[in-house]
Amino acid sequence: MTVIETDWKWKSGLSTRLSTKCIVLHHAAAKICTAQQIDSWHKANGWSGIGYHFFIRKDGTIYRGRPEWAVGAHASGRNSNTIGVCVEGNYEEEKTMPQAQKDAVKEVLRYLKGKYPKAELKGHRDVGATGCPGKYYPMSEMVNYFNNESEEEPMTVEEKAKFNKLVNAVSAVTSDVDELKKPKMIYNYIDNNMPEWAREGVQWCVDNGIVQGTGDGLNLDDDKLWLCTVIYRTAKTIGKLINVKM
Repeated sequence: MTVIETDWKWKSGLSTRLSTKCIVLHHAAAKICTAQQIDSWHKANGWSGIGYHFFIRKDGTIYRGRPEWAVGAHASGRNSNTIGVCVEGNYEEEKTMPQAQKDAVKEVLRYLKGKYPKAELKGHRDVGATGCPGKYYPMSEMVNYFNNESEEEPMTVEEKAKFNKLVNAVSAVTSDVDELKKPKMIYNYIDNNMPEWAREGVQWCVDNGIVQGTGDGLNLDDDKLWLCTVIYRTAKTIGKLINVKM
């Protein structure tokens, strides 16, 4: 999880939270705003500064608010044992949360669930007299994720991007390599018996430990030649070694 750290200038000292019993979800009630604006609004309320521990923009950018150890200013009467997570937007009026923002909220929730496994997840309205985080906030989706899917450790946004890059790279070379396959045979050595189109890829896989020979040699059929070639060309495309064993 990537969190942007900000050198907040607190108006007064921060107190240490006694425990973490609950994660409280909020919206900013402003369709467009920054973490810095929230900090100034909260200071205008007479508070030390931004009252949330995390603030998430619509583009999925995650900002650190108060340190996790500090008492927040986001849920009156519950600040001493809660962590506040706020999103940019007014989900009392805006009917759809951007997917990037949803994914980022889930990233934060997965992180917090891992660190505070006994904590509950609530909306601000569940712990105070308010409509926050708005009637269109995807609250049930977040609660379901926090209680169930977050335990399965799904891919982060960064991991999804890397995975999609790999999938696209494989797709780009697979169709070309498909046309090179021939009737099934067994190849034990990189010699003239092996199709010329496969030799470079097989040699690369051997050199990188992806293909290992036995007492009888490599023992590769056409499907494995094809796979070696796909792995080799994909690795060249993305500039990384793909850690696969055959």
